[in-house]
Amino acid sequence: MENRIKKFETVLNVRDFGGYETVDGGKVKANKLFRSAHLHNTNDADKARLQDLDIGLIVDLRHKPERERQPTNLAETHTPRRLAYPDPEHGKSAKIAPHEAFMQHDLHTPEDARNYMIGSYGQRPHDAGFKQIFGDTLRHMAETGDPILVHCAAGKDRTGTLCALIQGVLGVSRADILADYMMTLESVDIDKIIGPAAEMFSKRYGRPIDAEALWPMFGVKPEFLDAALDGMGDMEEYVTQVLGVSETAVSKIRQAYLHEA
Repeated sequence: MENRIKKFETVLNVRDFGGYETVDGGKVKANKLFRSAHLHNTNDADKARLQDLDIGLIVDLRHKPERERQPTNLAETHTPRRLAYPDPEHGKSAKIAPHEAFMQHDLHTPEDARNYMIGSYGQRPHDAGFKQIFGDTLRHMAETGDPILVHCAAGKDRTGTLCALIQGVLGVSRADILADYMMTLESVDIDKIIGPAAEMFSKRYGRPIDAEALWPMFGVKPEFLDAALDGMGDMEEYVTQVLGVSETAVSKIRQAYLHEA
């Protein structure tokens, strides 16, 4: 797919993560599976572009403090169903998301960031909130066959994990799943934004945040997603036994999102 990366004016990292061949010779449909960064700053032109994608479900993987700080901004006529990360009761009073708390208190070196990212990716498949929204997303796909949009803040970590799961359910190879994940480096000029981001966080947290130390938080590395995939283990067992998605639902997903053989 030459047009996998979608050019938007105010939404970063918009991509079609369908269109891949599957390990058994099938092919995932294009124009049904989309991923992006947050949708807070959308201008009118991008609202229209999003509406043209005919999305039936938007999956917002951000924590409640992130959603409240940067609420999703869509056209008034664009009203797809929405799923949001279900923060636990004790998390309602949290002022910042876990990764933001890490940056505020514990980020000093690139190694700090790398270790945090690998740890968070590895834990994500077992987090109660992520398990719930991952399962709910798959069940919606099975029930409707809708085009969907998955996003978080930057559209790479939490988003990358759920997109990898969906691709795995559809039979995409691990190599292609990882290649799709790494495409963030083509879609977003991280080196351009990392300096201003370090300045912003330094001001926000009241201490120097080095751009080099911050890069792993903004970039992608294969070992990050590997940690999540390894955490899931056998994909079929993870989906049916951990997420509680039935084999019938998995079959319906494949029927809706794969081309007929």
